[in-house]
Amino acid sequence: MSHTPSDLEKRIREKDHPLLRVLELVRVLRGPGGCAWDREQTVATLTPYLQEEAAEVVDAVGDRDHPGFREEIGDLLFLVLLLAEAGGDENMGSLEDSSAAVVDKLVSRHPHVFGEGGSLETAGAKRQWEEIKQAEKDNGESDAPASALSARPASLNALTTAYRISEKAGAVGFQWPTVAEAVAKLKEETAELEQALTEGADANTLEDELGDVLYSVANIGRYLGIDPERALRGTTAKFMRRFRHVETRLHQENRTPGTSSLEEMSRLWDEAKGEEAGPEKAS
Repeated sequence: MSHTPSDLEKRIREKDHPLLRVLELVRVLRGPGGCAWDREQTVATLTPYLQEEAAEVVDAVGDRDHPGFREEIGDLLFLVLLLAEAGGDENMGSLEDSSAAVVDKLVSRHPHVFGEGGSLETAGAKRQWEEIKQAEKDNGESDAPASALSARPASLNALTTAYRISEKAGAVGFQWPTVAEAVAKLKEETAELEQALTEGADANTLEDELGDVLYSVANIGRYLGIDPERALRGTTAKFMRRFRHVETRLHQENRTPGTSSLEEMSRLWDEAKGEEAGPEKAS
Protein backbone atom coordinates (compact mmCIF):
# COMPACT_ATOMS: atom_id res chain seq x y z
CA MET A 1 0.00 0.00 0.00
CA SER A 2 1.43 3.36 -1.01
CA HIS A 3 1.86 6.05 1.60
CA THR A 4 0.74 9.62 0.94
CA PRO A 5 2.43 12.07 3.35
CA SER A 6 0.05 14.31 5.27
CA ASP A 7 0.63 18.02 5.65
CA LEU A 8 1.96 17.42 9.16
CA GLU A 9 4.43 14.82 7.92
CA LYS A 10 5.53 17.16 5.14
CA ARG A 11 6.27 19.80 7.78
CA ILE A 12 8.70 17.36 9.36
CA ARG A 13 10.28 16.01 6.17
CA GLU A 14 10.95 19.44 4.69
CA LYS A 15 13.48 20.29 7.40
CA ASP A 16 17.02 20.19 6.00
CA HIS A 17 18.78 18.61 8.98
CA PRO A 18 17.69 15.32 10.64
CA LEU A 19 18.04 16.92 14.08
CA LEU A 20 15.57 19.64 13.07
CA ARG A 21 13.20 16.93 11.85
CA VAL A 22 13.20 15.35 15.29
CA LEU A 23 12.46 18.72 16.89
CA GLU A 24 9.66 19.39 14.41
CA LEU A 25 8.26 15.91 15.09
CA VAL A 26 8.10 16.73 18.80
CA ARG A 27 6.31 20.00 18.10
CA VAL A 28 3.85 18.35 15.72
CA LEU A 29 3.01 15.65 18.27
CA ARG A 30 2.42 18.25 21.01
CA GLY A 31 0.57 20.67 18.74
CA PRO A 32 -2.95 20.86 17.32
CA GLY A 33 -3.79 17.68 15.45
CA GLY A 34 -1.00 15.86 17.26
CA CYS A 35 -1.07 13.08 19.84
CA ALA A 36 -3.14 13.38 23.02
CA TRP A 37 -0.59 11.40 25.03
CA ASP A 38 2.34 13.58 23.93
CA ARG A 39 0.39 16.76 24.68
CA GLU A 40 -0.44 15.58 28.19
CA GLN A 41 3.17 14.86 29.18
CA THR A 42 4.91 17.06 31.74
CA VAL A 43 8.48 17.28 32.99
CA ALA A 44 7.49 15.12 35.98
CA THR A 45 5.74 12.41 33.94
CA LEU A 46 8.61 12.16 31.44
CA THR A 47 11.41 11.76 34.00
CA PRO A 48 10.98 7.97 34.47
CA TYR A 49 11.16 7.46 30.70
CA LEU A 50 14.36 9.53 30.57
CA GLN A 51 16.02 7.25 33.10
CA GLU A 52 14.86 4.15 31.22
CA GLU A 53 16.00 5.38 27.80
CA ALA A 54 19.40 6.42 29.16
CA ALA A 55 19.80 2.95 30.69
CA GLU A 56 18.97 1.34 27.33
CA VAL A 57 21.68 3.42 25.65
CA VAL A 58 24.15 2.24 28.31
CA ASP A 59 23.13 -1.39 27.67
CA ALA A 60 23.60 -1.01 23.92
CA VAL A 61 27.08 0.44 24.46
CA GLY A 62 27.99 -2.39 26.83
CA ASP A 63 26.75 -5.01 24.36
CA ARG A 64 28.54 -3.33 21.42
CA ASP A 65 25.14 -3.43 19.71
CA HIS A 66 25.60 -0.93 16.87
CA PRO A 67 22.04 -1.08 15.46
CA GLY A 68 20.69 -1.00 18.99
CA PHE A 69 22.82 2.02 19.85
CA ARG A 70 21.53 3.95 16.83
CA GLU A 71 17.95 3.16 17.80
CA GLU A 72 18.35 3.89 21.51
CA ILE A 73 20.29 7.12 21.05
CA GLY A 74 17.50 8.23 18.69
CA ASP A 75 14.88 7.41 21.32
CA LEU A 76 16.88 9.34 23.92
CA LEU A 77 17.26 12.33 21.59
CA PHE A 78 13.51 12.42 20.95
CA LEU A 79 12.78 12.19 24.67
CA VAL A 80 15.24 14.97 25.57
CA LEU A 81 13.61 17.29 23.04
CA LEU A 82 10.14 16.28 24.25
CA LEU A 83 11.24 17.01 27.82
CA ALA A 84 12.65 20.38 26.76
CA GLU A 85 9.37 21.34 25.08
CA ALA A 86 7.43 20.29 28.17
CA GLY A 87 9.78 22.39 30.29
CA GLY A 88 9.15 25.38 28.08
CA ASP A 89 5.39 24.95 28.39
CA GLU A 90 5.81 24.88 32.18
CA ASN A 91 7.92 28.07 32.15
CA MET A 92 11.00 26.18 33.31
CA GLY A 93 12.99 27.41 30.33
CA SER A 94 12.58 26.94 26.60
CA LEU A 95 14.70 24.71 24.38
CA GLU A 96 16.13 27.87 22.83
CA ASP A 97 17.10 29.16 26.30
CA SER A 98 18.73 25.85 27.26
CA SER A 99 20.57 25.60 23.93
CA ALA A 100 21.94 29.14 24.18
CA ALA A 101 23.01 28.57 27.78
CA VAL A 102 24.89 25.34 27.08
CA VAL A 103 26.73 26.87 24.11
CA ASP A 104 27.80 29.85 26.25
CA LYS A 105 28.90 27.57 29.07
CA LEU A 106 30.89 25.15 26.94
CA VAL A 107 32.61 27.90 24.96
CA SER A 108 33.68 29.56 28.21
CA ARG A 109 35.03 26.25 29.54
CA HIS A 110 37.15 25.65 26.42
CA PRO A 111 39.36 28.76 26.26
CA HIS A 112 42.12 26.63 24.73
CA VAL A 113 39.81 26.07 21.74
CA PHE A 114 37.92 29.36 21.47
CA GLY A 115 40.42 31.73 23.09
CA GLU A 116 44.13 32.25 23.03
CA GLY A 117 45.10 29.67 25.63
CA GLY A 118 46.70 27.29 23.15
CA SER A 119 46.23 23.54 22.89
CA LEU A 120 46.05 21.33 25.97
CA GLU A 121 46.46 17.60 26.49
CA THR A 122 43.56 15.66 28.04
CA ALA A 123 44.71 16.03 31.66
CA GLY A 124 45.25 19.76 31.26
CA ALA A 125 41.86 20.23 29.62
CA LYS A 126 40.15 18.38 32.48
CA ARG A 127 41.99 20.43 35.10
CA GLN A 128 41.09 23.66 33.34
CA TRP A 129 37.45 22.59 33.07
CA GLU A 130 37.20 21.94 36.80
CA GLU A 131 38.96 25.20 37.69
CA ILE A 132 36.60 27.24 35.50
CA LYS A 133 33.56 25.38 36.82
CA GLN A 134 34.67 25.97 40.40
CA ALA A 135 35.23 29.68 39.71
CA GLU A 136 31.71 29.94 38.25
CA LYS A 137 30.19 28.53 41.43
CA ASP A 138 32.34 30.63 43.79
CA ASN A 139 30.15 33.74 43.80
CA GLY A 140 31.83 35.33 46.80
CA GLU A 141 28.80 34.92 49.08
CA SER A 142 30.61 32.44 51.31
CA ASP A 143 33.98 32.53 53.04
CA ALA A 144 34.54 28.91 52.00
CA PRO A 145 35.63 28.31 48.38
CA ALA A 146 33.40 26.30 46.04
CA SER A 147 34.34 22.62 46.03
CA ALA A 148 35.72 20.82 42.99
CA LEU A 149 33.63 17.86 44.14
CA SER A 150 30.21 19.25 43.31
CA ALA A 151 27.18 17.33 44.57
CA ARG A 152 26.08 14.43 42.37
CA PRO A 153 22.43 13.64 41.49
CA ALA A 154 20.79 11.66 44.29
CA SER A 155 19.41 9.14 41.77
CA LEU A 156 22.87 8.36 40.33
CA ASN A 157 24.07 4.92 41.38
CA ALA A 158 26.85 4.84 43.96
CA LEU A 159 29.45 3.15 41.74
CA THR A 160 29.13 5.76 39.01
CA THR A 161 29.12 8.51 41.64
CA ALA A 162 32.41 7.19 43.02
CA TYR A 163 33.88 7.10 39.51
CA ARG A 164 32.86 10.70 38.82
CA ILE A 165 34.09 12.00 42.20
CA SER A 166 37.41 10.24 41.60
CA GLU A 167 37.55 11.81 38.15
CA LYS A 168 36.92 15.29 39.52
CA ALA A 169 39.54 14.95 42.25
CA GLY A 170 42.03 13.59 39.73
CA ALA A 171 41.38 16.49 37.37
CA VAL A 172 42.76 18.93 39.94
CA GLY A 173 45.77 16.72 40.71
CA PHE A 174 44.56 14.76 43.74
CA GLN A 175 45.37 11.24 42.54
CA TRP A 176 48.02 8.55 42.62
CA PRO A 177 50.71 9.16 39.97
CA THR A 178 50.27 5.67 38.48
CA VAL A 179 47.62 2.98 38.25
CA ALA A 180 50.02 0.61 40.05
CA GLU A 181 49.78 2.81 43.14
CA ALA A 182 45.99 2.85 42.84
CA VAL A 183 46.05 -0.97 42.74
CA ALA A 184 48.33 -0.99 45.80
CA LYS A 185 45.74 1.15 47.59
CA LEU A 186 43.06 -1.42 46.72
CA LYS A 187 45.24 -4.16 48.25
CA GLU A 188 45.67 -2.03 51.37
CA GLU A 189 41.91 -1.51 51.70
CA THR A 190 41.25 -5.23 51.12
CA ALA A 191 43.75 -6.11 53.85
CA GLU A 192 41.98 -3.73 56.24
CA LEU A 193 38.65 -5.41 55.44
CA GLU A 194 40.20 -8.83 56.10
CA GLN A 195 41.62 -7.58 59.41
CA ALA A 196 38.22 -6.23 60.44
CA LEU A 197 36.68 -9.63 59.70
CA THR A 198 39.38 -11.41 61.68
CA GLU A 199 38.85 -9.11 64.65
CA GLY A 200 35.09 -9.59 64.58
CA ALA A 201 34.37 -5.93 63.87
CA ASP A 202 30.81 -4.65 64.08
CA ALA A 203 28.56 -4.15 61.04
CA ASN A 204 29.23 -0.40 60.80
CA THR A 205 32.99 -0.94 60.67
CA LEU A 206 32.66 -3.69 58.07
CA GLU A 207 30.39 -1.49 55.96
CA ASP A 208 32.95 1.33 56.13
CA GLU A 209 35.81 -0.98 55.11
CA LEU A 210 33.79 -2.50 52.27
CA GLY A 211 32.96 0.99 51.03
CA ASP A 212 36.68 1.81 50.95
CA VAL A 213 37.29 -1.30 48.81
CA LEU A 214 34.50 -0.42 46.38
CA TYR A 215 35.68 3.18 46.03
CA SER A 216 39.21 1.95 45.30
CA VAL A 217 37.84 -0.33 42.59
CA ALA A 218 35.94 2.57 41.00
CA ASN A 219 39.11 4.67 41.17
CA ILE A 220 41.10 2.00 39.31
CA GLY A 221 38.38 1.93 36.67
CA ARG A 222 39.02 5.63 36.06
CA TYR A 223 42.73 5.04 35.54
CA LEU A 224 41.94 2.30 33.03
CA GLY A 225 39.22 4.29 31.28
CA ILE A 226 36.68 1.59 32.16
CA ASP A 227 33.23 2.45 33.49
CA PRO A 228 32.98 0.30 36.66
CA GLU A 229 29.18 0.25 36.44
CA ARG A 230 29.31 -1.22 32.92
CA ALA A 231 32.05 -3.66 33.95
CA LEU A 232 29.98 -4.87 36.90
CA ARG A 233 26.88 -5.19 34.73
CA GLY A 234 28.85 -7.37 32.33
CA THR A 235 30.22 -9.57 35.09
CA THR A 236 26.79 -9.91 36.69
CA ALA A 237 25.29 -10.96 33.35
CA LYS A 238 28.11 -13.50 32.95
CA PHE A 239 27.47 -14.87 36.44
CA MET A 240 23.76 -15.23 35.66
CA ARG A 241 24.49 -17.12 32.41
CA ARG A 242 26.80 -19.56 34.15
CA PHE A 243 24.51 -20.08 37.12
CA ARG A 244 21.61 -20.71 34.74
CA HIS A 245 23.75 -23.42 33.12
CA VAL A 246 24.26 -24.99 36.56
CA GLU A 247 20.51 -24.92 37.24
CA THR A 248 19.69 -26.40 33.83
CA ARG A 249 22.19 -29.25 34.15
CA LEU A 250 20.96 -30.09 37.64
CA HIS A 251 17.34 -29.98 36.45
CA GLN A 252 18.21 -32.59 33.81
CA GLU A 253 19.16 -34.84 36.71
CA ASN A 254 15.98 -33.98 38.67
CA ARG A 255 17.98 -31.98 41.18
CA THR A 256 18.19 -28.35 42.31
CA PRO A 257 21.00 -26.19 43.67
CA GLY A 258 19.47 -26.64 47.12
CA THR A 259 19.87 -30.41 46.93
CA SER A 260 23.39 -30.34 45.45
CA SER A 261 26.80 -29.88 46.99
CA LEU A 262 29.04 -26.90 46.35
CA GLU A 263 31.55 -29.25 44.70
CA GLU A 264 28.92 -30.48 42.22
CA MET A 265 27.82 -26.96 41.37
CA SER A 266 31.43 -25.79 41.01
CA ARG A 267 32.07 -28.58 38.51
CA LEU A 268 29.09 -27.49 36.43
CA TRP A 269 30.17 -23.85 36.77
CA ASP A 270 33.57 -24.75 35.30
CA GLU A 271 31.74 -26.62 32.56
CA ALA A 272 29.82 -23.47 31.67
CA LYS A 273 32.99 -21.42 31.82
CA GLY A 274 34.71 -23.84 29.46
CA GLU A 275 31.85 -23.74 26.96
CA GLU A 276 31.98 -19.93 26.89
CA ALA A 277 35.72 -19.92 26.37
CA GLY A 278 35.59 -22.48 23.52
CA PRO A 279 37.46 -25.77 23.15
CA GLU A 280 40.89 -24.19 22.64
CA LYS A 281 40.84 -22.02 25.77
CA ALA A 282 38.96 -24.57 27.82
CA SER A 283 41.60 -27.26 27.32
